[in-house]
Amino acid sequence: LETINKELSSSTEYMNSKHPKEKDEYTLYWIRWPMCIFFTSSIVASGLGMVGFTAISNNLTGIYGVSSMTTTMLVLPFIILFIPCIFPAIFLIEKYGVVIPVYIASISLLVGAWIRILVNENFYFVIAGQVLMAMGQPFMLSAPAKLAALWFGDNERAIATTLGSLASPIGGILGFLLPLIFIGDNDNLPNEDCKHKFWMYTLVQNIVITVLGLPIILLIRNTPPTPPSASAEKALKAKKTGFAKPIAKLMKNRDYLFLMLSFSFIYSIYTTLGSCVGAISKEFGYASSANSLFGSVYIIGGLVGSFAHAILLDKYSKYKLQYIIIGVL
Repeated sequence: LETINKELSSSTEYMNSKHPKEKDEYTLYWIRWPMCIFFTSSIVASGLGMVGFTAISNNLTGIYGVSSMTTTMLVLPFIILFIPCIFPAIFLIEKYGVVIPVYIASISLLVGAWIRILVNENFYFVIAGQVLMAMGQPFMLSAPAKLAALWFGDNERAIATTLGSLASPIGGILGFLLPLIFIGDNDNLPNEDCKHKFWMYTLVQNIVITVLGLPIILLIRNTPPTPPSASAEKALKAKKTGFAKPIAKLMKNRDYLFLMLSFSFIYSIYTTLGSCVGAISKEFGYASSANSLFGSVYIIGGLVGSFAHAILLDKYSKYKLQYIIIGVL
């Protein structure tokens, strides 16, 4: 009997080692949600910094005596630098995890934001700060999917990814509305009062960016102690192949190229109007408060459209038909 019991015990241990219960094998760690929330808040901060001066660009031309092209440069670095910076961002995320890219993004965001406080010394300090923030933004925007894949269960991943995707538009809405509190339509003269108002707005914006963007530095982790799902376990064990081969493969995929081109056209219209809304509206006699309304409605409309299209795609799966409708619109 003793021998049989030992054999049965050994057999049970073997079976448990080969076929562990899913609830014992996969653990969801509580820190995943604080990381996701503060990761989202840091992207909101980046969106705020990107468009935070767009609505009052006409005021800035009067206060600091700069051209419309110069005020447009407050947004253009985020568009221009995204392409060269996205490749090292993806490389670091795939090779070393999300911690190093998040540190790069957060430090550049915070340092760039506070450089702009020297605006009354020279307006080009604002542009320098925007350039630094723009260089770090791709390192943050590339990480939400990776964070969701490695830390969240299969039924939570879509929610976590969606939060990261919606963060930048929410930051954009905040960036269009916040200036209304500090800068009026008539604050467009090169005097100390107007310069002080803009300095105060920059200070408040920096404080908001710091509160939203700093906590993730303290909480971010690369991977949980154990994988939260089978797909996460597979991803953790997968061999690192880099991104050169996948990109080369995508460039040979006709359907992907058509999709990329159509998205590029739509996104170029969005970013162009977003960065030039002040200069365009000025020609038609609109004030800065109207620019805030234009930008906010513009982004809110995009959010509503995203939800509507997502629901329709989920229900009917008519991808080609829906892309044709989007193209016509």
